[in-house]
Amino acid sequence: EVIKAVQSWAQAWGSKDVKGYLGHYARDFKTPKGEPRAEWEKDRTARITAPKEIDVGIASPRVSRTSDTAATVTFRQAYRSDRLNVSSTKTLVMVKSNGRWLIQQERVGG
Repeated sequence: EVIKAVQSWAQAWGSKDVKGYLGHYARDFKTPKGEPRAEWEKDRTARITAPKEIDVGIASPRVSRTSDTAATVTFRQAYRSDRLNVSSTKTLVMVKSNGRWLIQQERVGG
């Protein structure tokens, strides 16, 4: 269930579905630099719409459930576009809200 949510998030990102992508983030999402959510969303929208094509791959996901409504997922993310090609380890802290797993926090690196 958690991995399906992560795959759905990556698919929305890869298909440049900004609304679908942003819909995978919890209301209380902790933005990476502590910036206001609206500013973060504006930046993400620009980064998703600018490349001609985006491919996001998820490899070796490991899920650690901390409760019935909280989990942490760590995986290798391969991001490819006409502007950037990068592979990194990503960790998503996820919460279950209204029956959906949503991203509360994301970290790059171990």
